[in-house]
Amino acid sequence: MSNNLKENPLVSICIPAYNVENYIKDTLTNILSQSYSNIEIIIVNDGSTDNTLDIINSIDDKRMKVFSQQNNGASSARNLAFKYSSGSLIKFMDADDLLSNNFIFDQVISLNNNNNIASGSWGRFTKNDLSDFKLSPEKVWKTMAGIDWLIESLYSSGVNMTPPSLFLIPRILIEKNGVWNEKLSLIDDFEFMTRMITNCHKIVYCESSILYYRSGIETSLSNQKSRKHYESAQLSVRLGIQHILSKDNSNKAKLACANSLQVWIYEFYPNYKDLSKVLIEKSKELGGANIKYHGGRLLNIFKFILGWKLAKRLQLLFWNLRYSNRKRLF
Repeated sequence: MSNNLKENPLVSICIPAYNVENYIKDTLTNILSQSYSNIEIIIVNDGSTDNTLDIINSIDDKRMKVFSQQNNGASSARNLAFKYSSGSLIKFMDADDLLSNNFIFDQVISLNNNNNIASGSWGRFTKNDLSDFKLSPEKVWKTMAGIDWLIESLYSSGVNMTPPSLFLIPRILIEKNGVWNEKLSLIDDFEFMTRMITNCHKIVYCESSILYYRSGIETSLSNQKSRKHYESAQLSVRLGIQHILSKDNSNKAKLACANSLQVWIYEFYPNYKDLSKVLIEKSKELGGANIKYHGGRLLNIFKFILGWKLAKRLQLLFWNLRYSNRKRLF
């Protein structure tokens, strides 16, 4: 390890916790059993109304610090956790994810200076026993310059995977480039991690560091669909592409950013046409996107015949009718 990082550095794991009584014990037990032991866990209970705080307090380990605040969102809770952290390396961990046993150790030894960020492998699971876990390989599962990682991750599909649990970040990078944007809720990680990665030297890939990313939780932030959350997504993606284009204004970078905008153009329409319109104009400024709207087989037929906008309206009508019928059953 280079002189830029101390041997056996303290790793601070910052966790926002809001109504995660079904998952927080497994997550904390998983972290506390990591092969790398020089860690501290800073948990911020973000105004939970269930038994989350009681479960956290039932775990006795000197490496844990627990704070509480009124419900103010995950970004605010992460920032408070960071404020009370002491480590030279920081991991922002979601309260329902799990890590492979050597995850932190492998990331620590991979970092040779304070200008790199460590990444790893990841996959989704929905069952508590990980029996349905599958890796989700990406083209960026390799060591790359930070800006190249971002452009490549967005270039083909407009979507990249930046869950905070996946990365290990030198503290100095956060202090230099800023903490989490508390105006954001939905996809706040996209803006934050894009800001970190555009200002790092390399993303160092650790194949053996595997993130078990829990999916399918109906109450999770990623499943929130309100106007407020969609406004957050629009702001986050706009800020994120600004970070990228400030470092690389090449045609490939512009197309990658336009594709990222296009994903949300499809998502916003037709419920939030105004949000969609703003991104359409920005995409045009960048030269336009080249990704197509994809859905189920029937939707793709309608899209081919009627165009994607009308196809999405029909899709929304179908969902509303199905939801209305479900409500009548209960």
